[in-house]
Amino acid sequence: MPGRLAIYDDTSFKEDARELIKNDMVINLHARYNIPPTIPIPALLNNGNYLYTHFGYLPSWASSKNSMNINARSESIYEKKTFRDSFKYRRCIIPINGFYEWRVEEKEKTPFLVSDMNKEYMALAGIWDEYFDSELNMNIVTVALITCDANEKLGEIHHRMPVVLDKKDFNTWLHCDDIKKVNELFTIYPNEKLKLYEVRNEVNKVAFDEASCLDEVIPKKEEENEPKEIGQLSLF
Repeated sequence: MPGRLAIYDDTSFKEDARELIKNDMVINLHARYNIPPTIPIPALLNNGNYLYTHFGYLPSWASSKNSMNINARSESIYEKKTFRDSFKYRRCIIPINGFYEWRVEEKEKTPFLVSDMNKEYMALAGIWDEYFDSELNMNIVTVALITCDANEKLGEIHHRMPVVLDKKDFNTWLHCDDIKKVNELFTIYPNEKLKLYEVRNEVNKVAFDEASCLDEVIPKKEEENEPKEIGQLSLF
């Protein structure tokens, strides 16, 4: 259940989705490395608009923001009143460069960055709706990520992960009316495509949003802490 995202380069996604983007409102992406819910994230809607959206889904009929969802389970999305109409009519693609999950051991939480092993981005399946924000006095587009079971590699840390779309499935996800075919896209991302490594503890802080969030933490080997043997000294 990714609650933090890294989105700092959408160049490759725009190239792969260029035939689907009718109106590019994200001309210059604002790089972010530790995005929590409620912060704007880019999404390509099935109406062709590529724009910034509210990270946290609210159906148009929601009475308040207290009912916000950042994820929708693929197994039950069609059964839930909250998500059903958006799943049928308002699907989107959310391009990210990575997301964070945490390994929890006793009371200690260790952050890990999850990304694609070979590509510069991951295209996440999402849904969207328009919600009237009384504070802003305007309609806003809100989105949620769709999740499935985690693969074995990520499953050692967390049991859920986002649904990741292949480029060849972009058009089907956005425009296919056959729900059975759409459901076939809810597959678990293969282990060999997933990159996973530990990152610095500062990622735990929502306010920490620097490129160093992406830096890998190399665990110290036990032998590095052991005293080294001193060989025979030479006089010459």
